[in-house]
Amino acid sequence: MVPIYDVIVIGSGFGGAVVAARLAEAGRSVCVLEQGRRWEPAEFPRTLSEAEPAVWDEKRHYGFLEYRVFRRMDVVQGVGVGGGSLHYFNVQLRTPASIFDRPEWPAAYGRPMLDTYYDRVGEVIEAHPLVPPAGQRLPSRTKAFLDAAERAGYEAELVPIAVHTGATRNHPVSGLVQEPCAYTADCLLGCRPRSKNSLDVTYIPLGERHGMEVRPLHVAERIEGADGTWTVTARRLDPDRPGRFDRGTVEGRSVVVAAGSLGSTELLLRARDQHRTLPRLPAALGRRYTPNGDMIFAGTLNSDVPVDPSNGPAITAGTVVRTPSGNLVHVQDLGFPPALTSFADGAVPARKRLLSICRAAIGYLMASRGGPPFRSALLFSGSFVPRFLPYLGMGTDAADGVLHLDGHGRLALDWNPAASKAMFRDLERVMKDLSRSLGGDFLRSPPWRPPFRRLLTAHSMGGCVMSDSAGSGVVDHRGEVWGHPGLFVVDGAVIPGPLAVNPSLTIAAVAERTAQWMVHGREL
Repeated sequence: MVPIYDVIVIGSGFGGAVVAARLAEAGRSVCVLEQGRRWEPAEFPRTLSEAEPAVWDEKRHYGFLEYRVFRRMDVVQGVGVGGGSLHYFNVQLRTPASIFDRPEWPAAYGRPMLDTYYDRVGEVIEAHPLVPPAGQRLPSRTKAFLDAAERAGYEAELVPIAVHTGATRNHPVSGLVQEPCAYTADCLLGCRPRSKNSLDVTYIPLGERHGMEVRPLHVAERIEGADGTWTVTARRLDPDRPGRFDRGTVEGRSVVVAAGSLGSTELLLRARDQHRTLPRLPAALGRRYTPNGDMIFAGTLNSDVPVDPSNGPAITAGTVVRTPSGNLVHVQDLGFPPALTSFADGAVPARKRLLSICRAAIGYLMASRGGPPFRSALLFSGSFVPRFLPYLGMGTDAADGVLHLDGHGRLALDWNPAASKAMFRDLERVMKDLSRSLGGDFLRSPPWRPPFRRLLTAHSMGGCVMSDSAGSGVVDHRGEVWGHPGLFVVDGAVIPGPLAVNPSLTIAAVAERTAQWMVHGREL
């Protein structure tokens, strides 16, 4: 602990962990304030009853999954040392070059430039297309998806995932022991074998090796700056008594806000509109929020072939489609942990399952009265899960959401799907084509059905977007807030529009670039 740090970083996700580690590596004194706690592999849940403490509730559980509900949208985000990497689905895809040609991106950005930073992230994260662990094969879900895409006329491929599938090893960056992937699609609920190259296995140990200090259970509340010194006030949560806390301050010469799209935007909105400590923050703050066109819980029911969505890593393959209307959409196979598929099996009143249970009950009564032998297998048959292939969809939505503080001082999101309906229609059309190729029935995402038209996203972006001028954004191309030297935003909040792919790699690459500019004042 030092009297004043060179840099205070708020958050330890794909923005905060990366920039903090690189700054520490360059000799800066760095303090990371993380809202959540550290998690050990054995603590990650594997049953439905164990999952409740994994959900963030400051008064009850310091979980690593936070679920926030807004008027038209639900948002899942990570809380803990490692941020969203603790629960994300491992995909490390480079954003298509055409995305950077869109007008919302600063002139400095383009794929050739960003490829250098993608490579730099890759050296630490180590993402590769799936190679099955010893004794395993390519999951049936993966093969079914690839075959269906080919029959539908789409090009599909295995996607790079940050999952270790080789023999047990010590991770080359952290030295932590990694076992091969257990092939149980438990990525959402945390990785017990540590085969996931999450940030707590990679960048965070890298930074700590160079003196980076991480303070878990510190919830940043207030940011103020004066005379080249920044002060962050945070609630220090009691690790043993949820709901109890005290307050403290940390001082630094620079502040990097990396609390996620919602968290970073909320912090700065409070600084401008509530605390009035930073009243000159740009007017664009809170604008251009995008859910990355996410479509979750859609899928194919009654596939011609078994798919077993709980076998293999959570995501393995995908297809990117440029639609006739000019939208870019991306569909991936999606696996869920057995805890969730078992819950769905019991909670969803599937016709075949109900009939099977009824037959079992009748058979049991008949057998108890001297009738035919009881067929106990009927208790377990009729499940829709083995032939259910879930999808994750993404696309170029309108990025027209607005985050603001409501009359009670709470973060609110104004979002209307009207401007993005054409993109979502294109996305569902691709999913329907895949379902037909699988010989099954397309299942529309339940929250997206009329009259609800609600969206669930795990890919929040925007709110503090980068731009070429103070009038059109919040930060410049280096991540520094316009008119506020020493104040940076480095996470999904700065991404100015949808990526149509999983955003983790791009957020990390942008963080690598911001660290490069903070240390050297130039491009890598």
